Amino acid sequence: MRVSMPYILMPEVEATVSSKGQVTLPKALRDNLGIHTGSRIRFSLTPHGGFQGEPVRYDLGDLWKMADQGPKAAGVMTFEEMDAAKARRVW
Repeated sequence: MRVSMPYILMPEVEATVSSKGQVTLPKALRDNLGIHTGSRIRFSLTPHGGFQGEPVRYDLGDLWKMADQGPKAAGVMTFEEMDAAKARRVW
């Protein structure tokens, strides 16, 4: 389940892909979406040959599923991320 957050509409932004395939998101975009070091972004392809990206947000059910999976999986939220999510009431 995805949890929606209020976003400020922004004009389109561009970024350059590095030789390692990395893209630096402009600060205004990161701030607007609440993206910080360690944040995860989910990408999906569109029918018209483009792609979309969105920050990965978890609801409480997702957190319980992650906890029930046994050994710690890659990409699990840190305690600091969980505390920040609880403060925002977005998991």
